[in-house]
Amino acid sequence: AGGDGQFGTPGQTLAQPLHVVVRDQASGKPKKDVGVRWEVVSGDAELVTSAATLTDETGSAFATVRLGSTPGPVQVRAELADDPTVSVLFELTLVDRPELASVTPAEAASGEVVVLRGSNFSPLPEQNVVRFSGVRGEVTSATTTELHVRVPACLARRQVEVRVQLGTVASEARAFTVTGDGALEEPEVGQVVDVADPQGFACLRIAPGVYLATVYSAGTVAGAQVPYVLTALSYGAQAAAVSGLTPLHRRSGTRAGGTPGPERRPDPQAFWDDELRRVEERVLRAPGGGEASVAREGGGAPARTVPQKGERRTFKVFNKDREFEEVVAVAEYVGAHAAIFVEEAESGVFTSADLEAFSHRFDDVIHPVVTGAFGEESDLDGNERVIILFTSVVNRLTPRGASGFVGGFFFGVDLLPEREGSNRGEIFYALVPDPSGRHSDPRPKNKVLDVVPAILAHEFQHMVHFNERILKLEAESNEALWLSEGLAQMAEELVGRAYASAGDEDDAELFRAGNRTRALRYLADPGAVSLIVTAGQGTLEERGAGWLHVLYLAARYGDGILRDLVRSTRTGVENVVQRSGQAWPPLLADWWAATALDEQGFPPPLAYPGVNLPELLGAGFLSVVDTLGAVDASVARNLQSSSAEYYIVRPPQGGSVTLRLGGAGGAASLPESELRWRLVRID
Repeated sequence: AGGDGQFGTPGQTLAQPLHVVVRDQASGKPKKDVGVRWEVVSGDAELVTSAATLTDETGSAFATVRLGSTPGPVQVRAELADDPTVSVLFELTLVDRPELASVTPAEAASGEVVVLRGSNFSPLPEQNVVRFSGVRGEVTSATTTELHVRVPACLARRQVEVRVQLGTVASEARAFTVTGDGALEEPEVGQVVDVADPQGFACLRIAPGVYLATVYSAGTVAGAQVPYVLTALSYGAQAAAVSGLTPLHRRSGTRAGGTPGPERRPDPQAFWDDELRRVEERVLRAPGGGEASVAREGGGAPARTVPQKGERRTFKVFNKDREFEEVVAVAEYVGAHAAIFVEEAESGVFTSADLEAFSHRFDDVIHPVVTGAFGEESDLDGNERVIILFTSVVNRLTPRGASGFVGGFFFGVDLLPEREGSNRGEIFYALVPDPSGRHSDPRPKNKVLDVVPAILAHEFQHMVHFNERILKLEAESNEALWLSEGLAQMAEELVGRAYASAGDEDDAELFRAGNRTRALRYLADPGAVSLIVTAGQGTLEERGAGWLHVLYLAARYGDGILRDLVRSTRTGVENVVQRSGQAWPPLLADWWAATALDEQGFPPPLAYPGVNLPELLGAGFLSVVDTLGAVDASVARNLQSSSAEYYIVRPPQGGSVTLRLGGAGGAASLPESELRWRLVRID
């Protein structure tokens, strides 16, 4: 996942740790607490950290290496402790720092070849990274003392500094003058230019205008860090000299490992949902996990009739101790698609009018909207209803003083009738009103009735998804967390649209507020948030990313893609790629560009057709964007896999800006990081 291909000097502790990710072969999901052994198998180096490590919740394990004194290649192997045949090999290189003595001639035009003389160069041309003020030139031939290098064709007439690098190990700089202008790109407004070049030779010199530049990783090794350096060289009357190369810093937002931003707080609802999905996964993998499809045909669960008001029933409810607790409840309202049971000990917390209104939300809006978009729920118990059980067991899932609370959930074990704790039917569990705080922090009735419907829409989509994917198609695992949650959050949005279309903006807001909050948290710093959530419950920011991506897919390809994604045994990225018919890198680039440009009036794919993002999220929702072009600038940052950062580029009038993207230290990037950039002229 990271750290491969590094160069270092004698005695140096490498800046990047070696990073592996252990994933389940069938589902692609990360494996926690797996033993990984590390060993230096050749070359002069030693491990600074332990040779035996355990993976964290992202499936990641790390090792830090200190180089010795003898130059040459170094190999480090990481292997599974319980299966050494599963391993990866890191290739590192111990070098003496290159020394650059001269550049001949001292002046040349873009595209011409110059000779660099010095010492400690690599005889392999591709290992030498020669940068002209950050822009990489191609080495056409190499010895340890001499390099022939082509001046980048995208430079303008100006003075630059030349350095030779082996990885990130760089020489001192020598001055050089570019005497002739390179090719100038003049894109039209709306034109898209995509650049994918792991070696970082590609660069663009662009004419005055206003451009959106998106730097992104399309990598699918979730949990990986992708370092990059973005160089912007300005030429014109107001451009700064090369010695004024300015490192940029964000004005606001959150940087992973950088300046602090909004606190990332755990979400009890998301934490509990993740716990349930983990239990479901273990149950599905256990022997006999696929017997549910037989039971659906009548082989394993007794047929039931429609519940009657006043009916008394005992349920097994998964509680805060991860045990099944028996709850006696009474049917207090039976509608067209829902039967509402209330825990007997909590009798009287709702009026008949409360329950009738709640049932109509489900019967008249949530049920038809969700089934119309995603598919149908199962009817394992044959009662033609989803049971909605209000129980204090749900209240007790939230620790006192927590920021947020668990409002309700669906548990797939209920649809696996032979499994311990299964209620053999479709059930949504919800918290009860508790204004005095007997079970957790106080929750008044009006809060419960306002919050639970959106959670019900979300969890009902999970119920439908479980039926379509696990019971009907007999998939071996649940969908990837990021996509599963994005689809469930999309159910909230679709219900909100239904209320908005009926002119009920207040009810629409009940279903849309959560998605808006999560999306805005994501857009505060998209480069620090991976779309492909890997671990735990997923942060609010990660869930905001997942919902925005699904929102874009539905807008671009039509709501039918929602049903297609649900009716699939493929998982995560593979599912989206197959159903959209689009490769992952350009699909990501289109989505990120559309998110920034939706209000600009560009046609798809640079827009969310039928969606007004500023209206949905609020004006100025994308506020953290750096501007390049007025002076020379160098931006060195880290991305997450499948994440992006935005820049506005404004070349000076009468001048130009040269842009180039490279990996760590401006060297080449790792192929698996899929480091790319896109330029769109917007004015």
